[in-house]
Amino acid sequence: MNTPTGLLSGLLLTLPLAHAALAAETADTVIVTATRTAQTVDDSLASVSVITREDIEASGAQDVIDLLRLQAGIDVARNGGPGTTTSVFLRGTGNNQTLVLIDGVRAASATTGAFAWSKLALSDVERIEIVRGPNASLYGSDAIGGVIQIFTRKNRHAYVRGQVGSYESKLFEAGTGGGEKVKYSLNLSSRAAEGFSAITDPANFSYDADNDGYRQRSASGNLQFDLGKKADLLLSGWYSDGYTEYDQGINNSTNATLDARLVHHTTARWQQTFRLGWTTDDVDTKSGYPSFIRTRRWTADWQHDITLGESALLTLGLNAIRDHAKNIDTAANTTVFDEKRDANAVYGLLQTTLGRHDLQFSARVDDYDTFGTHTTGSAAWGLNATDALRLTASAGTGFRAPTLNELYHPGFFGFYAGNPNLKPETSLNLELGLRYRPATGQRITLNAYRNTIEDLIAYQGTNNQAINVDRARIDGLELTWQWQQPRWALQTTATLQKAIDTDTGQDLLRRAREKFSLAYQRQTASGGQYGIEWLFVGKRHDYGNVVLDPYHLVNLSARTPLDTRLWLEGRIENLLATDYELVSGYGTPGLTAWVGVKYDFGG
Repeated sequence: MNTPTGLLSGLLLTLPLAHAALAAETADTVIVTATRTAQTVDDSLASVSVITREDIEASGAQDVIDLLRLQAGIDVARNGGPGTTTSVFLRGTGNNQTLVLIDGVRAASATTGAFAWSKLALSDVERIEIVRGPNASLYGSDAIGGVIQIFTRKNRHAYVRGQVGSYESKLFEAGTGGGEKVKYSLNLSSRAAEGFSAITDPANFSYDADNDGYRQRSASGNLQFDLGKKADLLLSGWYSDGYTEYDQGINNSTNATLDARLVHHTTARWQQTFRLGWTTDDVDTKSGYPSFIRTRRWTADWQHDITLGESALLTLGLNAIRDHAKNIDTAANTTVFDEKRDANAVYGLLQTTLGRHDLQFSARVDDYDTFGTHTTGSAAWGLNATDALRLTASAGTGFRAPTLNELYHPGFFGFYAGNPNLKPETSLNLELGLRYRPATGQRITLNAYRNTIEDLIAYQGTNNQAINVDRARIDGLELTWQWQQPRWALQTTATLQKAIDTDTGQDLLRRAREKFSLAYQRQTASGGQYGIEWLFVGKRHDYGNVVLDPYHLVNLSARTPLDTRLWLEGRIENLLATDYELVSGYGTPGLTAWVGVKYDFGG
């Protein structure tokens, strides 16, 4: 196996020879997640990435983790094939330490604190914004590693798509959209496969050699009303219904979010946004230990954006959250727990420019009825040293409130119970960044950070009860090089990180110390696109003192027009048939391929 240094050197040497890749962000790409207001990628003082609808179409990927794993600072793990439990680790933090938003609505479960990544169909996604580093001072709990916001798809016209592939997989999706005074979009999709055995270790008491299939149906939609008098009403929703087999049971799940926003341009310098959000995460498990878990989250947010002169913007807001979870033992028809939690917050952000210097200061106070008040804050600075070089520095705190499971679950036979006296996990992140544009179409970003996390919640108390005990430190370095020309584009990333439990000195589980990726793509004169992706992930630690081996993945994609509106599409994953594990004892796909067609009715 090549050393990480040798791999990185080889990667850098290939850059001048590459002639294709994913579309790179340009200077005028607009994001809203980093500051809750619109700004360009280059203006942001945070480390950000954007995955656009064009990127999704060009890649041919069917799973969102296939796109996320190519981004700097992101590790993924999955307990088997598509549809099974999936974890996303941003900058070495836990799966429940990254805030996931769908159209601005908190989308994670109130019981586990984690988002159901396996239930998100890419057909429902318009774009994904990734903001690395703590954002608790703007968003509150969970944003220790950062924020990943998913924007539901906005179709401009009607289309249909169908695909078939390995493991008897089938995909069908259709959508429509348009309008002027009232803009609308609707998307529907259905996906299924026979799959493969989730567990590969015969010594596992749950092992069963049969194939574990899945089915998923999803829908998303948007409505935008121009109310006149400088006001707009926006409604959006996402729904997913999944059926997943695993070796000793079946999960039926329902996930959904709803968002209603009223945006009013009160004056030329004052904009108000009032938002109501709702999230559900329901899981019906049929196994030797059957259960039904229902979670609901209601949110309200009132945001004010006030322009102060030509070079300053003040954002102020109020936020309220209510979480409710009910856990039912369906075998005994008894309620395991039925609990609610309320939180209220006030937040503010000042953005200003002084000559070549950009400054941001933010603060937030959250008040929970479980553990009381918690205050977070951040400060960031940017210097435009030259027209091509920008330097940044930031410091920020974050926290994660205990989940309802961690607070109230009675445990199993007296073990692994929750603890209503838990404190929130807290973090401090320090970061330095550099962005350089050596030539037209090229962009280099380099970020170094240290994130210290305290009061981590672990099941290590009496009878393995949840307690605040662990501490962690994550040191990281991220490098991204993007190179875009009219007919081709290249994106390469390198991530070096050390995420350890500072009490034991052991690596945090399933997080690699090194990861490298390369993705390039070429567009033909007829509009077709051809691409290749390469991913290297270093060794990772897992439960039971297991060390997962490093692995390489190579994927190919292609789409070509058969007519002005008819497209032939295809993708090959794991071209080298690499045998690898994301979770110890669980399977991953071998060489897979699928092919399909898409028909656009407009455009």
